[in-house]
Amino acid sequence: MSALFGKRALIVASAAIVAIVAAATAGAFWTLNGVGGGNVSAEPVASVTLTPGTATTNLYPGTSGDVAVSVANGHTYRAFVSSIVLDTGRGTNGFSVDSGHSGCDVASLSYTTQSNGGAGWFVPAGSTLDIDLATAVNLASGAASACQGATFTVFLVAAP
Repeated sequence: MSALFGKRALIVASAAIVAIVAAATAGAFWTLNGVGGGNVSAEPVASVTLTPGTATTNLYPGTSGDVAVSVANGHTYRAFVSSIVLDTGRGTNGFSVDSGHSGCDVASLSYTTQSNGGAGWFVPAGSTLDIDLATAVNLASGAASACQGATFTVFLVAAP
């Protein structure tokens, strides 16, 4: 009986040691702390300058045309423009017409905000980006005959 008791004691003692080691290991695993670091940088939202846009295609009543615009970035880092919108604070609600066509009412013009398919534009540091805004301006189908041959200016502003 004492040999059986000795084996049983040895098994119990071994199990206890295994349990203690397992508990200590698990405790060490769950209480370890890590330290680390990393770097991240944010893309700066910078002010840029837009030249007044001009229609690059002929507009006819009921049609849309492209607008050419240049975006200048005078900063030492690239700038991001998420969209280009009509600057309604300039001209007449964002538009003007050449002096030879003063009878043309610019209210017959409309502009569709442009975002490069949602991707926006990055303007490199210290440079100018020329952009063609496809079908951005529309001449209403009821436009006056006085608009025939007119040159329109489209005042635009960049949205961050």
